[in-house]
Amino acid sequence: MIRLIAAILLAEGLFSQPTRIQDGRQIEIDPSRPREIVAKLDGQDITAEEFQQLIIAMDPKAKEAARNNAAEMLRYVGWLRRMGAEAEKRGLPSRNPLMLQLEMARIQLLSNALIQQHEVEEVVTPFEQQGYYTANKNMYSGVKVKLIYLPFTTETEELQAKRKMEEIHKKLVAGADFVATVKEFSKHEESREKDGDYGEVRMADQVPQVVKDVAFGLKDGAFSTPTRLPNGYYIFQRTGVNVDPYDKVKDSIFTEIKQKRNLEWVEKHRQAVNVKKNSLEGQPVTPKEIEQYLGAMDEKLRANLRDNPEELLRGIGFMRRMTKLAEEQKLDQTAPFRQQLELTRLQALSSALMQSQEQTTQVSDVEVRQAYKDNLKYVSLAKLKIVFFPSDSSDDAALALAKEVHEKIKAGADFIEMVKQHSKDPVSRDKNGDYGPLKITDDIPGPAKQAIWSMEPGGVSAPVKLPNGYYLFKLIALEEPGIEKVREELTKRLRTAKSREWLNSMRAQVQVTLTK
Repeated sequence: MIRLIAAILLAEGLFSQPTRIQDGRQIEIDPSRPREIVAKLDGQDITAEEFQQLIIAMDPKAKEAARNNAAEMLRYVGWLRRMGAEAEKRGLPSRNPLMLQLEMARIQLLSNALIQQHEVEEVVTPFEQQGYYTANKNMYSGVKVKLIYLPFTTETEELQAKRKMEEIHKKLVAGADFVATVKEFSKHEESREKDGDYGEVRMADQVPQVVKDVAFGLKDGAFSTPTRLPNGYYIFQRTGVNVDPYDKVKDSIFTEIKQKRNLEWVEKHRQAVNVKKNSLEGQPVTPKEIEQYLGAMDEKLRANLRDNPEELLRGIGFMRRMTKLAEEQKLDQTAPFRQQLELTRLQALSSALMQSQEQTTQVSDVEVRQAYKDNLKYVSLAKLKIVFFPSDSSDDAALALAKEVHEKIKAGADFIEMVKQHSKDPVSRDKNGDYGPLKITDDIPGPAKQAIWSMEPGGVSAPVKLPNGYYLFKLIALEEPGIEKVREELTKRLRTAKSREWLNSMRAQVQVTLTK
């Protein structure tokens, strides 16, 4: 167990390597045989249908793992179930903040499920689609326009452009040809070369609303008064309109109607929640309870709602109303929501259990002292000297010079002299290359940690590539900190190591057999 502390130190920065999922046999599902037994998990049969439902219920990372190794995915589920059972045994679900986190996770999931279900079940008839199309034809139309453009960047230029555009408008009103006027005055080169043609303006386009209002407000052949935009003045002429045929847009209309009605339904229920400053649905809510609700939310949502407790309470009340309706429809017992609820709950319980296990794990003074002794190298401060070779576009040249200097040092050249001749780090160079001291837990790149803490005092590293260039490190000494300075850190890491060993033992107990 004591040796595990070294393993943790290495894994967290010194010799870390990416974890690889071992290739595993996949489960081939026959859709015509949903009741076929495809695996056993802790002695329980898993059918093809149950296996598929578990995959659907999982988060994206777990799904990706399932594609690589079906047995490991099932082992993960089995581990979650064992962890959940242990958390229940310890009474964790009845304690806050976990109790509140479990409620929030449940009502959020079931609320989303009900909203999705409601949108799916919303009936939209072809007659309603046709009526929506007729009433909102502008949304499916593209108005063709020509334009005249005069730019400005300063107030003086703006005044000049405004006056000039007013003169141009008077000429157009008097009967001047629009295309000829474009050719003579417009400063928009791309459209001017096409007789002023700008193309189509649609309601969904990312253009200023004033442009849409002008284009759709004109009749074919008519032109606008001078229109000011941030970059200049424009005169637009409408030259026609293209209307998407109904058959082209009927599917998007179907979706739009569904979404619009669903939003209206959601808002009706949301506004029905009875919220006052210190109460929700007639029940008092204390500032402490509000803090607990905020603590159960993700960081981004918490930041948005901290200054708006009434909106926070309305959201919670809304989700509770949705959850009640979802339970009445038995969505919590329907796939895939039942599996999602189970996995979400088990993940929360597992996380809480891991924290509890680590916090309650006992570490003796003897263990701390042994860990200090076994890991003295890694808890000590590294006193260093460096030679730095910056690299940008000349990466090969920097590496070649670093290798050359390294060979000179190996042949007996004085390290400090190499610092003075070649190092481009002015701070350390002025101190004869002195850098640090550093702890292995400091925020420095992994390759530097590996080079420094794999050397013995007096050693010089080969060139180490870091984001800003190449380094040669010389380890001058490792300064022992004394056990009291690192006792807290060692104790924490020993707890983590013991906790991980316990977690691994829980995982190892899970029995998985693929039967197909």
